Amino acid sequence: MKNKSLIAGLTILGCVSLASFAVQAEDAPAQTVQSSKDNLRDLEKGDRAPEKFQRPDAAIKDWKAKGLKEPSKQSQWVRINDKYVEVQTTNGQITDITPVKK
Repeated sequence: MKNKSLIAGLTILGCVSLASFAVQAEDAPAQTVQSSKDNLRDLEKGDRAPEKFQRPDAAIKDWKAKGLKEPSKQSQWVRINDKYVEVQTTNGQITDITPVKK
């Protein structure tokens, strides 16, 4: 009788330990691509600039010193990467793009 209960106990213990391994096993986490902070692509005239470039604090104040024309009414010049971009502050539409002169 003692042997039967010992065998039964070891069998139950074996089954429980195998079940815990199955619970602990996990697939490797899927790799994800983090988007850039600005999520910028090549912008073109007529595109909408990201909202942060429509804010007054993003405007280039010394546009004349940089060789840029006067911005239109309700527009401002901003720098996005290697380009000066004229952006309408009302709707974010890009009206002009000029490369930065180095």
